[in-house]
Amino acid sequence: MTDLDDLPFHDPDWPPAPVERESRCKHPRHMRRSLEDGGMACTSCGADIDVTKMRRGRTSRNRGNAYEREVAEKLGGRRVGQYGDKVDVEVPGWLRVQCKVGDAYPARIDAWLRAIPAQADLLRAVVVGDAPGAGVRRRSLIVLDLDEFCTWYAQYDRPPFGPIQSLRRRPDD
Repeated sequence: MTDLDDLPFHDPDWPPAPVERESRCKHPRHMRRSLEDGGMACTSCGADIDVTKMRRGRTSRNRGNAYEREVAEKLGGRRVGQYGDKVDVEVPGWLRVQCKVGDAYPARIDAWLRAIPAQADLLRAVVVGDAPGAGVRRRSLIVLDLDEFCTWYAQYDRPPFGPIQSLRRRPDD
């Protein structure tokens, strides 16, 4: 038999001492100064600030805000995205919308939607679902064209249906 204390399982240098990292400078606005070549530098850390990267973020935010305003106007709702919630547009009483605009437009889903023949009194829709496997609930999305939906919806003063339960087939129909 061997004595367990004699075995080399104890390392006196373990665990290693935590490495202290200094916090990264976020280049606050009040700490920026303009350079002669048109660039900017941070007076706190001395780093050059990429002006195009700074402008890109501002442009993306402005584009998103403009799109939220456009969707709110089309749907007859109000823009609430500026309050930091996940909802960008709210149509009181029946619809809450999250708006996304940018390069990640789903062209494949759009092609499927455009392949459906259009009729004046009917909406075209694509339903996309996953196949998660046995015992896992399927996730599904329905995709409508915004302009078609707004044209269809404009003929009503309010949604043409009540709560979701009223969409079920009634026995007398």
